[in-house]
Formats: sequence, structure tokens, C-alpha cells
Amino acid sequence: MRKIRVLVVDDSRFMVTLISSILQSTGEVEVVGFALDGQQAVDLAERLVPDVITMDVVMPRMDGIEATKLISTRLGIPIVIFSAHTPQGASMTVDALRAGAVDCIAKPGGERSMSLDAAGAALLERVRDVARSVRTEGPGAITQTRPLPTASQSGSATPSPAVARCPIELVVLGASTGGIQALGSILPRFPATSTVPILVVQHFPQGFTASLAERLASLCSISVAEAQPGQQILPGTILVAPGGKNLEVTPGRRCRVFEDDGPEVLRPSVDITVRSVARNVGPRALVAILSGMGRDGAAGVAELCAAGGRLIVQDPATAAAWGMPKAALEAGKAEAVLPVDRIAPYILDATGGGVGRPGS
Repeated sequence: MRKIRVLVVDDSRFMVTLISSILQSTGEVEVVGFALDGQQAVDLAERLVPDVITMDVVMPRMDGIEATKLISTRLGIPIVIFSAHTPQGASMTVDALRAGAVDCIAKPGGERSMSLDAAGAALLERVRDVARSVRTEGPGAITQTRPLPTASQSGSATPSPAVARCPIELVVLGASTGGIQALGSILPRFPATSTVPILVVQHFPQGFTASLAERLASLCSISVAEAQPGQQILPGTILVAPGGKNLEVTPGRRCRVFEDDGPEVLRPSVDITVRSVARNVGPRALVAILSGMGRDGAAGVAELCAAGGRLIVQDPATAAAWGMPKAALEAGKAEAVLPVDRIAPYILDATGGGVGRPGS
């Protein structure tokens, strides 16, 4: 099997050497080149056309945000951000993801920079997953297991009478790879008058979601914040699950934030959040599964639908990765498969314009 061809971009030669060594340790990856700044990254990407690029964000001449934007626009090569866990690094990582990068991994900083084992293993896994997704599925490809509703059909989908009788009191958006771009398209469409609370569960490293919440807040008309332990879920708010931790909704509609021993790349876990929503909100909840690789969320939506909750998924044509939406569609009874620009209007219609009764 052909090796995964990777271009490594980092302004530190030491880091380039370490990253290259880790990526090539299993024999699955070939590092075909390295760049020490964004301009060099763009030039080499055009010349080498690698399968995947790992990208730092803080670099001289041209930073990782501008390089990501140019490479994504011109070449469409998937980019995984490997950025320092600092306020500046976190903020720029969010910008790079909005510019077209598909995913991110936190790079250890300070004294921890000498020990990249855990982060390097996560980076290798992410590079492998991204390359596999592109090779086996291609952009927006589907392996169909049963007929899917089309975008036009799903836009007029009618929920069952049992579901229609229950007003929606909570919306959950679950996402991973490519999710930042989807969230940036969906959330600003909710008007200031919208009152149904929204939980965002996006796979993200610890320490990065505060910057994500801050950036989303600058785009949205309603309040956006990183969820805090014990915080009440209130009308007209968007709460972002903290990176590297899990979020559950309690019977009293508060946030339970905790750590566990599960895979770090799946924290926050969509499954864990949606399962708690199925138990404690049930038919008064609507979950949208957005772009992402893997199956996180599938088990949760199965429980949600069994409890009478409602499910929609992002369609393959507008999702950077369709693993999570496809798995959710197979596991639960989705009422709509929608392009990203129709998800917010659909939710607003389903919730009567976003006006819902808050939980107690």
C-alpha cells in the first residue's frame, strides 16, 4: 500500500525533526518535505502535492492562517494544525480552522516540548485518518446502506405526531473534523430573538475552546461562552463544551463537566453529551450531527431517537468529513439530511423561530 505523503510545516527545525520522526515511525507515512514558514509551505505544497500537511500557525514571513487559506483554496490539500497550547496559538488555530484546515492537535509547550509522545501519537492517528478518509471516500462521498432523503425532501420532512407535540427545549450540535467551518456557517444565522439554548460539542484540545467560544461570540447575535461546571443552561445562549473534557446535561438542565479515561481525541464526546440529553430532555431535544470522521455520536443518537428526540445530519456535499453524520444516520432515525446553509433555518422552523420554554 502506498505510503501517506506528508509535508511538515513548523518554524523550528528541531520540531520538524521530531514531528517527522514520529510520523515515519510506523512506516505508513513518508515525509516528502518540510517548510519553515508559510510562504515556503505554499510553494512546496504546489510542487509536491502531498496527501496531508501538518501546519504550525505562528511563523515568520507568512503565518499558518494565510498559508492554510491559500493552500485550501488553490489545492484542496487537507491540513492538520499542530499548534502550541498558548492563548495566541489557540486563537490562531481557530482562525486556521475557519480558513480551511480540517483538524487540530495541541502541541506541548515549554518544558513539555521535549516529550511529544502523546501529542505525536495523536497527530499520527489524525494524519492517518484524514488520508484514509480522502482516499476511500473522497470529498463528500457516501457508502450508502439504505436510501437517504435528498436535501429537497428533507427540507420538508415532517416529524411524527408524537414528536410534533413536544416543543424543543434544547439543541445540540455535535462535530469533529471540518466542524469549525460548519459551526461558523450555522450559529450566526440564529437571531438575537432566538431563545432555545444550544450546546456545541466539537472535538477540540483542552485550552482551545475558550478561543473558539470567543470567536463564535464575535460572529453571533446571541450569547456564546465555554460551558462551566454546574452552569445553568439558559434560554438564548450557546454553550461550548470545554476541550479535553466531557459534558453532560443534568436533570436540572445544568452542565456537568468532567474528565474520564476515554480517548483524548474524542473529548468532548458527542456520545456522552447526547446520551445525557436523551435521558434528561428526551423528546424535547433536537440534535444535529455535523462534519466529522469516525462514529462519535452514533450511540448517543440511537438512545435519543428511542427516547423520542429529533435528529438531523449535515449532508455529504457540504461536509469536510461524512463519517459522523453517516454513522448517526445509520444508528438513529434522522428526519432530515441538510446542506450546512439550511441547518439553522430548519432548526428555527422546528422550534417555532427559536422560541422555546426553558427547562427547570
